[in-house]
Amino acid sequence: MTYTITLPNVTREGAVVVEQQLRGLNGVEYVDIDVPSETATVTATLTYAEVLDAIRQSGIPAN
Repeated sequence: MTYTITLPNVTREGAVVVEQQLRGLNGVEYVDIDVPSETATVTATLTYAEVLDAIRQSGIPAN
């Protein structure tokens, strides 16, 4: 599945943290963080809730 997740007020540094967190998970196939639009596009075999939880565990707000 491909998900688009909102990352309110994400910074470039925060985007790097999110990308590293997600790329380290089994089941994540693709990650693209767009800082200007404050979104992350993630393709994964994980559920939306699992992806969202992983981002939040990195300390970055997401919804």
